[in-house]
Amino acid sequence: MASYDQMMKRQKVLADFGDFALRCAELDDILNEACRLVGDALGTDLAKVLEIEQDGRCVFMRAGAGWKPGLVGTLRFPMSERSSETYSIKVAKPVITRDISKEERFEFPDFLKENGAVAIVNVPIFLPGGEPYGLLQVDSREPRDFGDEDIEFLRTYATILGPVIDRLHKAHSLKEALDANQRLLQELQHRIKNHIGIITSLVRLRIREVRSDEAQRELNALGERIETLRLVHEQLYAAGTADRLRLRPFIMQLVENLCHLHADQSGKVRLDFAVEDIDLSPELAVPLGLILNEFSTNSLKYAFDGHGGRIAIAVEALKGNRIRMQMSDNGKGMPAEPRPSQPGSGTGMRLIEGLAGQIDAKPDWSSSQGTALTLEFDRR
Repeated sequence: MASYDQMMKRQKVLADFGDFALRCAELDDILNEACRLVGDALGTDLAKVLEIEQDGRCVFMRAGAGWKPGLVGTLRFPMSERSSETYSIKVAKPVITRDISKEERFEFPDFLKENGAVAIVNVPIFLPGGEPYGLLQVDSREPRDFGDEDIEFLRTYATILGPVIDRLHKAHSLKEALDANQRLLQELQHRIKNHIGIITSLVRLRIREVRSDEAQRELNALGERIETLRLVHEQLYAAGTADRLRLRPFIMQLVENLCHLHADQSGKVRLDFAVEDIDLSPELAVPLGLILNEFSTNSLKYAFDGHGGRIAIAVEALKGNRIRMQMSDNGKGMPAEPRPSQPGSGTGMRLIEGLAGQIDAKPDWSSSQGTALTLEFDRR
């Protein structure tokens, strides 16, 4: 019978192991610590956790303490009809061998004798639901009768191990599934970005082929709108997500690209950005990007008459989950009426009105010092 001190030591081992299992997320670390603690609690030299492989024909030494180097994490041996492991799983209870040299019921692998193992107790480990995971084995280098207290301690230990293993298996499977989905998502975003790039190239090719100035202007405007969509997917791909886009780098890259594209018409333009660090859904970012494209393009083409100027973009978070976005230039301001000599004049304004409606925002225009457009909308 175990002494009072032994019983207290085993209770402490169970508590220490439970605490370690809650703090640790690596199954191998938990199982190796389990072997170390159980060997210490029972005063044996050797312990191991054997994992039943998927085919059910072999066991794998997943963890262990006290064994010669090179066995833990590599050793596999068959679960034959005459193995103590097979029998213990079959009867679903601990199986004790006091001395393997005198045991006639079972056959034992050679590595046990090579490591000096003499006595063995097999304790089956079952996952929640009753599926066998493997065995906790405690080995002694001398003959030993494992008493009732020893067996009850080991059964309790194995009962704790089952849910811990199950939890980490599920967490690992979930992480693998999430990683796989993330890879697929990034691949999809990459392909979408490339496909949009192909469409942009086709539009540019068509621009070189057409002879009509009006058709060229319309195709250029279309190409810029497609480029806005490409930038959205480029930012999503860079962020590794499908549902949130960092607004500041998106806005800066979009407007800088437009300035470079229209430099011959606008002259040198200074850009002022006051964009807070805000993440938005693509459903919001796409219409906002298209609105910004229309406003900036119009400013670069018509506001500065080639003399240059300033474009400012400001985005701030308001109370109540609201966002304010203001675009402005210091050009000559909006004409009172669209100029008939400009084919397609007013198209950008109508497009902005429609895009603003998609995000439940009402455009607020002003032209006291240049042109300014303010939008307020709910964050999504």
